[in-house]
Amino acid sequence: MTVGIYIRVSTEEQANEGYSISAQRERLKAFCLAQNWHDYKFYVDEGISGRDTKRPQLKKMMEDIKAGHINVLLVYRLDRLTRSVRDLHRILDELEKYSCTFRSATEFYDTSTAMGKMFITIIAAIAEWESANLGERVTMGQVEKARQGEWAAQPPYGFFKDDKHKLQIHKEEIKAVKLMVKKIREGMSFRQLAFYMDSTQYKPKRGYKWHVRTLLSLMHNPALYGAMYWKEQIYENTHQGIMTKEEFDQLQKIISSRQNYKSRNVSSHFVFQTKLICPDCGSRCTSERYTWKRKTDNAVEVRNSYRCQVCALNNPKSTPFSVREVKVDEALIEYMINFTVAPSEVVELNENDQLLDIKNNLRKIENQREKYQRAWANDLITDDEFKVRMDESRLQFDSLQNDLKNIEGEKYDVVDIERYIEITKTFNDNYLNLTQEERRTFIQTFIESVKVEIVEHTKGKGYRNQKIRIADVSFY
Repeated sequence: MTVGIYIRVSTEEQANEGYSISAQRERLKAFCLAQNWHDYKFYVDEGISGRDTKRPQLKKMMEDIKAGHINVLLVYRLDRLTRSVRDLHRILDELEKYSCTFRSATEFYDTSTAMGKMFITIIAAIAEWESANLGERVTMGQVEKARQGEWAAQPPYGFFKDDKHKLQIHKEEIKAVKLMVKKIREGMSFRQLAFYMDSTQYKPKRGYKWHVRTLLSLMHNPALYGAMYWKEQIYENTHQGIMTKEEFDQLQKIISSRQNYKSRNVSSHFVFQTKLICPDCGSRCTSERYTWKRKTDNAVEVRNSYRCQVCALNNPKSTPFSVREVKVDEALIEYMINFTVAPSEVVELNENDQLLDIKNNLRKIENQREKYQRAWANDLITDDEFKVRMDESRLQFDSLQNDLKNIEGEKYDVVDIERYIEITKTFNDNYLNLTQEERRTFIQTFIESVKVEIVEHTKGKGYRNQKIRIADVSFY
């Protein structure tokens, strides 16, 4: 029998009520051991409201239930699963349809009887009512804070929050804001303004360079004239601004007249988002998109690229690593075509008896540690005895793990080699025919990271002239 343990906690509950992920996990694990359930799997949704059923792990768990992989659904409390009566009935119907039992570690329900179903419905109705009232109270409180000028989010550029969470003018940053407004009034475009601000000593709150989107957001913010925008409502005179409302409205008219900078619907996907490793510092590169209109036919051009923000922040005077997505694409195709695994590696691993012995001993230690946990949960051993035995077994386990890594080498084991060959074959057979969105899905699903190297600069320094190659690909 397999138990699906579902855990949910919102940020507010974790802070105020003690329903932390670790607390629920430990209590539910102990409950399973007490019930003699040894085969269990955790599904954890963190920072998500119980009113929202579009939760990734809840969806995954229900899919596993439908596939017959889960026989018991266990929660700490009913409201961890849902706060909606309608959603509860739908979930219970699904559980009954696929022969899955529902259990709560702290409440007692028997959903196989009419009385039990009625009782659980009443409890769910109370939870839904409490959730609705909580939402209303939170909204009312936030509205009142907005009226009083309390800024809940991060302060916009040019301002900072005082001890009372009210906006105050930042003496240095506001100089940059006034400079931006001046340049816009003089006729400078937002793209020109972004390049211009990069050449000054003023840097954005986050990142290392100014973007058109960042500048637009700042210039549209009512905070510039001393107002606050919250929940589609503007609250006037919440703090000191740097211009009058009339001046702000005039600025908006100037911005609106720049037709080239109205928002565009660009269907472009970052294929290697969070995957590319900087060859200089080893950090993950960030994604950047540039769009412009061709002068010949006004068609919108899109270019995706990747840049190391860590290098840019740590060494502002140097040029950080940057590469266009199309170059990474070409280099990856070449790498995957030439990807091979030496047969000797497979034979060596398959014939390594010492490797198998270590893995068997690791499994034995894991089983022994589970027995210690069961004994402790049932008060058969004291806390001190439990700690000593777990520490001793951990030392043995870690020692064997180190031996295992030394024998296996740096990269492959038997199962991985077969999987890597399958992935590369699928890639080489299909990748060139995939759309950009499909390529992104493939990379995000099968590849954990891509390490690149700069081979040479063909016509001098700069990412436009550099040639790269893929040094290594780590698969999931």
